[in-house]
Amino acid sequence: MALTPGTRLGVYQVTAQIGVGGMGEVYRARDTRLKRDVALKILPESFASDPERLARFQREAEVLASLNHPHIAAIYGLEDADGVNALVMELVEGEDLAHRITRGPLPLDDALPIAKEIAEALEAAHEEGIVHRDLKPANIKVRPDGTVKVLDFGLAKLVEPGGERHADSSQSPTITSPAMMTRVGTILGTAAYMAPEQARGRPADNRSDVWAFGAVLYEMLTGRRAFDGEDLPDTIANVLKSTPDWNALPADVPPHLRVLIQRCLAKDRRARIADMSVALFVMTEPSLVAERPSTVAPSHLPAGRSSWRRLVMPSAAALVVGATVGTGVWLAMRPSTPRVTRFSAVSTTGAAALALDQVSIDLAITRDGQQIVYKGTGTNGEQFFVRALDQLEPTPLAGLGTPKAPFLSPDGQWIGFVDIGSSVGLKKVAITGGAVLPICPIDGQSRGATWSDDGSIIFATSLAATGLQRVSSAGGEPTVLTTPNGQRGESDHLFPQFLPGSQAVLFTITATTGGIDRSQVAVLDLRTGAQKTLLRGGSQAQFVASGHLVYAAAGTLRAVAFDLDRLEVIGTPVPVLPQVATLPTGVAEFDIARDGTLAYVSGGVGVTPARTLMWVDRQGHEEAIVGAPARAYAASRLSPDGTRVALEIRDQENDIWVWDFARETLTRVTHDPGIDRAPAWMPDGRDVVFSSQLGGVVGSLFSRAADGSGEATRLTQSANIQLPSAVSADGTRLIFWEGTAATGDDVMMLTLDKDRRVDRLVHSPFFETNGEISPDGRWLAYQSNESGQPQISVRPFPNVDAGLRQVSTGGGIQPLWARNGRELFYLAPSGALMGVRVGPGTIWRADAPTTVLDRRYLLAGPSLDTASFLVRTYDVSLDGKRFLMIKEAGATGPAVATASIVVVQNWTEELKRLVPTQ
Repeated sequence: MALTPGTRLGVYQVTAQIGVGGMGEVYRARDTRLKRDVALKILPESFASDPERLARFQREAEVLASLNHPHIAAIYGLEDADGVNALVMELVEGEDLAHRITRGPLPLDDALPIAKEIAEALEAAHEEGIVHRDLKPANIKVRPDGTVKVLDFGLAKLVEPGGERHADSSQSPTITSPAMMTRVGTILGTAAYMAPEQARGRPADNRSDVWAFGAVLYEMLTGRRAFDGEDLPDTIANVLKSTPDWNALPADVPPHLRVLIQRCLAKDRRARIADMSVALFVMTEPSLVAERPSTVAPSHLPAGRSSWRRLVMPSAAALVVGATVGTGVWLAMRPSTPRVTRFSAVSTTGAAALALDQVSIDLAITRDGQQIVYKGTGTNGEQFFVRALDQLEPTPLAGLGTPKAPFLSPDGQWIGFVDIGSSVGLKKVAITGGAVLPICPIDGQSRGATWSDDGSIIFATSLAATGLQRVSSAGGEPTVLTTPNGQRGESDHLFPQFLPGSQAVLFTITATTGGIDRSQVAVLDLRTGAQKTLLRGGSQAQFVASGHLVYAAAGTLRAVAFDLDRLEVIGTPVPVLPQVATLPTGVAEFDIARDGTLAYVSGGVGVTPARTLMWVDRQGHEEAIVGAPARAYAASRLSPDGTRVALEIRDQENDIWVWDFARETLTRVTHDPGIDRAPAWMPDGRDVVFSSQLGGVVGSLFSRAADGSGEATRLTQSANIQLPSAVSADGTRLIFWEGTAATGDDVMMLTLDKDRRVDRLVHSPFFETNGEISPDGRWLAYQSNESGQPQISVRPFPNVDAGLRQVSTGGGIQPLWARNGRELFYLAPSGALMGVRVGPGTIWRADAPTTVLDRRYLLAGPSLDTASFLVRTYDVSLDGKRFLMIKEAGATGPAVATASIVVVQNWTEELKRLVPTQ
């Protein structure tokens, strides 16, 4: 729809129309709140009338909003007002490159700075897993101060031909048919910049942007398109079959830049430059960029030359090394030492996305640096994927149970891992897939493992009493190698890594106080049993063949020279990677191959999207909690008087917070560096009970004042993970879940008196969790998979063996009692909220389940077949008329940056430069 000047969309007042195209109309507008001019892009009707497409567009916009780069036009947000959907963007003044080229070719000294800034923008986006797919001169603006801005990042990939919906529309090419171009009014020029794979309707990737970059650079230098035609079919045919006129490039374009453009425009994308860092290197490498000699004839230099640094053709001796000029130039401009290259291999969005569970190391790289194994999200929930670095797509490995913490055999043929599913233990599987072979049972969650050349495995678990353990990779009983010395302040021994020769192993000693920052890197001589501390204030060390130890400290990677013969560090550690994803448990997500290839997860731990708190009544009407900010909410618990809500927020801190409805304030309850989860209120509303890793424990139960004052009180002493779910109305008993490798997952009860006795309420070989006591104290509702899928069952309380009733009929999780005890709620497999009417008295009487809300809100995991639904995510008001829900998609608020697996090849060259070993 067309907007006239003066029209208001929320806080934005339209002042003029500045563009129109297939993606909608673009208007200049004034942000009346922040007093700045912005660009409003009004989305086409095909978006606004399709909720699924609009929701996908919003998700993409949230990802794009995380890009913060000086050469990418910023996305400020989405505005929905009076039925009009608009994208709010940075207003970029200046001329677009298409208009500039109409006046003729750009001088080389003008074109190169522009090309460099375009390449920097593309490189930054590719590192975040974002492909532009519609790069062209019209989408590039040069501001009056000379700054380049790339526009419409990622938006074109949302356009589908003819409005058709594909299973993965994010992979759709920009244009796949003449009909589409006719329908959406896209200019013919777009087709001229499509890579051949896009023209054939195949998925686009980073190399498709590389092609478009080459086409844009060619057009800047020549003043004409690399591929053109009289009509659309003719243009696409030229993209697929013809070759640009290389003689059209000006005479002062040096050979290395000619080769760069030719390699960008290679029709076979396997032969094309694969990464924008290569283009940046060619355009900026000092050995290739120098002052142009005075012997160049003035007639070859275009008029109007700017003061940019000039380029010259390197000497023939430096460029021509081979039979052909093109090959010789390309080979000669390679550096004499291996060049460090970086690229993003896997992101946390899209298919086969990386999944961080905030507990274990979730990636590993083979010793030859050719394959990455990581835990990701597939069609069956979390599973392993194998990504060969010479392939575009990863290979999923199915049938592994619930796999965590991959590590690899020295020959790269086997993946060791921990299965925390129905058959808990250390296992292995061929990297190509196949039968899963058991190795041994384990006594806790994984805290690192390493595989030696002689076929033994050393591993660590969350049970501090055992320290490091060793077992044969062929299977057997593990033996304990080390035991933490509590008298010396040692809490646990973690993250083992074999040194070359497999006669010694690096490991981490955690401290009983001070968290992961007090950890030490030590070495264990396997021949003598002697231990020696190498470093303080670090963890998770690995040896690199360049003669370095690399370890994690305070969210960074640091390196120090290391004498392998004497097992001693040399000199002072130096930061070598400013930010690697580090979990609250201290786990840093990185691995290093024997050949020096580094794989790490970029960014922080805050990969959970911002969500909103929402009241929803029984008719489905939503009402946002006034004043509550968008945060990474994961669980909510209303206080006994309904005036506050305790929240689990999964961000970088992973703490418990309390929101006060009347005061509209968010108060932090916990402050420790570990993960705090699953808040539950004491009946008087003064204290909150929660699970915590405070003091380095795995996840015991603690209580603390709801206003965050005073010290936390530890309630249990177990070495297993525990999560509270409910406190009895009289405040004498606490219901919680405990998971162990030995006894399974059970509903437990803690007596809240001086003895603090722990009893198992529901114990079986099955998975039981989320126990909830009825308000009258007569019934225990809980979740169990005894029937083969999660269902809601009820037993008498506290005499739970006196009867058993299954309440849900088609699956269910997260039971919750109404405050009057006359209704029991739970979530169905579809995400719908179900309700069961319950009769009064000592005999169980209940109606059939009915649907209360059919709209899906936040769940705690990807499917009901997983064991991840350990914490209830919703609550009910005191009067039972509305529900406190956490809304996922469409939450407003600050975008949370995605993480990705970044691969750095030849990283040892960088280590040698930053940390000399001699």
